[in-house]
Amino acid sequence: MPISTIGDIQQHFLSSRNTSSMKSELNTLVQELTTGQASDLTSHLGVSQSELSSLDRQLQMLARFNQSNTETGQLLSTMQIALDNIEQHRADAGGTLLIISDSSTLSQISDAGRVALSGFEATVQSLNMRSAGRSMFGGADLDSNPLAPPGDMIDALKTTVAGLTDVGDITTAIDTWFDVAGGGFDTIGYQGDAAGFVQRPIDASQNVEIQIRADDDTLKDTLKALALGALAGDTDLALSTQSRQTLQQQAAEDLFSVAAPLASVQGRLGYAEGQVEEASVRNSAQEASFGIARNTLVSADPFETATRLEAVQLQLETHYTLIARLSRLSLTEYLR
Repeated sequence: MPISTIGDIQQHFLSSRNTSSMKSELNTLVQELTTGQASDLTSHLGVSQSELSSLDRQLQMLARFNQSNTETGQLLSTMQIALDNIEQHRADAGGTLLIISDSSTLSQISDAGRVALSGFEATVQSLNMRSAGRSMFGGADLDSNPLAPPGDMIDALKTTVAGLTDVGDITTAIDTWFDVAGGGFDTIGYQGDAAGFVQRPIDASQNVEIQIRADDDTLKDTLKALALGALAGDTDLALSTQSRQTLQQQAAEDLFSVAAPLASVQGRLGYAEGQVEEASVRNSAQEASFGIARNTLVSADPFETATRLEAVQLQLETHYTLIARLSRLSLTEYLR
C-alpha cells in the first residue's frame, strides 16, 4: 500500500497559506463588524445590484442639487445684501433731500446733491457686485458688469440736460434718458443681458428663475431719482436756485415713492430664496430616505458576522496550537 507523505517545505507552504487565508477572512469580518457593511457586495446583493446602482445614481444627483442649491442660496443672499444697501442709500438720500425747501441756500442744495450723488454711486456699485466672481444683476450675462461706471452715466446725463433751464424740460430729458427704449440708459448705462434671466435647477423637476436685473424699472427709478437730486446740486449746470430746489424736492418725492416697489423687488427675491430652501429640504429628506435604503441593502448582519468572527478566531487559534505541536515532533521526543 503506497504511503503519501508531505515534505517539510511543502507543509510549511500549506501552513502559511492557511494562516494567510484565515487572517484575511478575520480582517474582512472585523471590517464588516466595524463598518456594518458587507465587504463583497457582489455576492451579498445578488440580483439586488441594480437596485443599489439606482440608489447610488439618485444619491449622486441629489448631492449635485444640494451643491447647486447651496451656491444659489449664497447668490440670492448676496443679492439681498445688495438690495439692502440700495434701500439704505435711498432712505439716506431721500431724508436729506426732503429737508430742501424754498428757503434752502445754494450751499445746502450742493450738500444734498453730494449725498444724492454718493447714493447713486453706491447703488451702481451694489448692482455691480459679484458672487463667486459672477455678475448678479446682469441677467444671463454673468461676466460683464451690468452697469457702466457711475461717473460715465452722470456725465452722459449732464450732457443731456446741458443748456436746459426749465424744470419740466430737465425732468423730461432725464425720464427719456432712463425710460425710452434705446435711450441713454439702454445704450450707455446697462451693459448686461436684456433678454433673459438666470435659471438654476433646484430639484429634478423644478428650476428657480431669478427675475431681477439692473434694468428693472424699480431699480431704474431709484437711480433716476438719485441722479435728479445729484444733478440739481451740481454747480456746473446753469440752474437757478429755485429750479434746484424744485428738482431736489421732486427727487425726494420720487425716492420715497420708490420705497414700496423696492420692497416688492426684495420680496420677489425672497420668494426665490424660499423656493430654494423648500427644494433643499425636500432633497435632504429624499437623500436621507435613499441613504437608509442603501444602508439596508449593503449592511452585514452583525450577529452573523460576530458569530463567523468568533469561529474564524477559534479556528486560527487552533491552527497555531497545532503548528506549535507539530514543530516539536521528532524521533527524540517520541523515544522519551
